[in-house]
Amino acid sequence: MRDPFVVSSISWHQVSDEVAIDNVVTIEDTLKTNLKLSDYGDIVGVAFIYIITHAENEIHEDDFSYRPKRKELSTQMRLSYDEVQKSTPEEVLHLMATKYIDTMLEWLPKKKIANFDWQRFVKDVQDLFERQGWLQALEVA
Repeated sequence: MRDPFVVSSISWHQVSDEVAIDNVVTIEDTLKTNLKLSDYGDIVGVAFIYIITHAENEIHEDDFSYRPKRKELSTQMRLSYDEVQKSTPEEVLHLMATKYIDTMLEWLPKKKIANFDWQRFVKDVQDLFERQGWLQALEVA
């Protein structure tokens, strides 16, 4: 993995403005700048890919995997295409932050990764995203 935190997206061109590379870069840079994976144990990389395609697209499916030899988590999770399409880039950033937290809370306990304090990791990511204002509901105009 090129960095300890990698964030990307697979999205249809109709939602590219809403997803905007800025949101992906913002989340990735915020994680890299504020968290150190070695503080939580042996994990050396966490990749998160947002899938934003029509539901009938079966090429890209939700996936959460851990590679013990490489000590890397790899995740790709679907965001609602319809919800993203009707949202502003700022609203999509909030959707992305929430999806990151929800995914980690759902999947990390199932993986039982040795030497990784996943509870503290998730709490620190959640606290970080809250400080950024990404987990508060936006007022709709």
